[in-house]
Formats: sequence, C-alpha cells, structure tokens
Amino acid sequence: MDPTQSRRIGLYGTGRAATKLVSAIAASPHTLTTAIVFFDEQAGRDIGSLTGGPAVGVTATTDLEGAIRSGEFEVMAYAGLKGEVLYQAIDLCVDAGVDLVHACFVHPRVTFDLELYTRWHTRAEETGARVVGTGMLPGFWLDVLPALLSSALPSPVSIIGESRSDITLWGRGVLVDEMGLGTPATPDQPGPMSGVLHESAAMIADVLGLTGYETHVEGGFVIAEAATEVIGIEVSPGDRVGFDQAAVMVHDGRERVRIAWKGLPQGSFEGYERSMSVTAIGGDGSACTLKITPAPDPYPGTAARIVHAVGAFGSLPGGLHTPVQLGI
Repeated sequence: MDPTQSRRIGLYGTGRAATKLVSAIAASPHTLTTAIVFFDEQAGRDIGSLTGGPAVGVTATTDLEGAIRSGEFEVMAYAGLKGEVLYQAIDLCVDAGVDLVHACFVHPRVTFDLELYTRWHTRAEETGARVVGTGMLPGFWLDVLPALLSSALPSPVSIIGESRSDITLWGRGVLVDEMGLGTPATPDQPGPMSGVLHESAAMIADVLGLTGYETHVEGGFVIAEAATEVIGIEVSPGDRVGFDQAAVMVHDGRERVRIAWKGLPQGSFEGYERSMSVTAIGGDGSACTLKITPAPDPYPGTAARIVHAVGAFGSLPGGLHTPVQLGI
C-alpha cells in the first residue's frame, strides 16, 4: 500500500485524542467520512464542532454497527476507552473486513485471553481486516523505538527504557477517574501501568526472539508523604500521588528487558522533571543510548501514530498485529 494513498476513515470518540485526530486527519492524505459518538445528545452534530474546532461537514451518529457495516470507510480510528465499546468495535470490524487502529494497547496476545484472541485473529484473517494498537502516552518511545534500536547492535541485545512523565498534563479527569489520585492507597493493589508495561516489554521480547523468559512487574502507586494539591485535586498523606513501575523480562538468568515508567506531578517533587531514555546493550558490551525530552502534551503524538498507522498497514495480512509490524 502506498503510504500517501488516501483512505477513508471513520472516527470514534470526542475526547482529547479525537480532537487531535480531527485536525491530524485533515492534514493527512486521508479523508474523514464518518464520526461515531457515544452519547445521544451528540448525535446529529458536526464532529468538528463537537471536538472544539470548526465544522468539517461530518455529522456524528451513535450507530456504531451501522457505521462499520455501511461501507463508508475502510479504517476506523478508535479514540475511545478500553472496555465494552472497544471490544464491540473490534468484533464488528473484523467481521466486516474494516481495518481498526486504536491507542488502548500494543500486544493483543498479552491483552486478550487465548480464546478471544484466536477468534478475532482467525476471523480477521478471513476478511482481511487488520487491527493494531499504537499505545497510550509514551507509546512509541517505550516499545517501537527500543525494538528498532535493538537492530543496531550485535546479539544478544538487552533493552533498558525509562520514561518520567508530568501527570499534571494529563488532565483532571484522567487523574481522578482512571488513576484515583487523591484517594487512599490500598495495600498490595497493583499500580495503574502494570498491563501497559507488560505489553511493551513482551513486544520487545518478541523482537529480540526471546522465549521461555520470566516476567514480573515491579513497583506500584507512589504514596504522598505530605499534603499537596495537584491541579485542584487535594492529596492527603497516605493518598495516591503518582506511580513508579517497571516491567522486567529475565532470560537464561539475565535481565534482558527493563521498561520503567514513573509519573508524578512536576513541581510537587523537588528535582523531578519529564524525561525519556532508551539504552540498547549489545552482546559484545557495546551500547547505544537515546535521551529525549518528550512533548508536554502527549495527545498530538497519539493522534500522529494513529494516522501514520492508517497509511502504514502496507502488505500486512488480515489479523491482529503489534505496531512493530507496521511499515515505517
């Protein structure tokens, strides 16, 4: 597939990622033909207006199934949350032969149980539908980039990646509703990024050709030691104020993959700043390190990865894929 070829896109969602997608699609070779929303009161309105911009001439509908089966678009750009609607969208797309790109996860064989993965993958092979997740927030930086970097050094390669995020940039809704910031910590409760980090580490392990490895996730929520306020959220001593986690893959007694992600409110912790680093270590001891200052707002990057994927499916067969399988 020519990456400059225009494809017709159906967009699901009205949140921050969808807002960035509307403008990103407009600036791409592709065409937004359909918009699907969740709330009845949003139906019948222009998706451009719904996402805070100018009208784009695409009227929103709540009929997810009807939209996917309409033939009006070839690719769905899913900008909603994980859960029932995402599962419904995948089910409908693989049945209708419609490609789907989302940012909810990166490794379908880790995310789904075997029965569900096999059913969807088999049906997608039959219809030609391709489903791929581009990853949330650090996304590319903690999975695709380390996987690509591994090809620069002699085997056996080990990967160390670390991201430090300023969570105040994520918005109050995410911090309160999804992370429970400002609520008391529960003993032994897993941190919020366990699944995301496990998926990224497993994808890198696949690229490194590792099998039979041991995997575990370290860390969890960061607990406030003193009272503070994070974008209007009151945090008391003993409450959740962030997270600090790492996914680790051990193969033949050696740590081969370590992907760490720390998220705290910058300004509340002295010396804490946003940063990103990825190090690949070759079998001969050589090493390559990239240090990046991530963009303050992660949502334009999320939209960019989704739009890139729309034109990067290339010659991939139908099925559920990881983003390292996409064309560059």
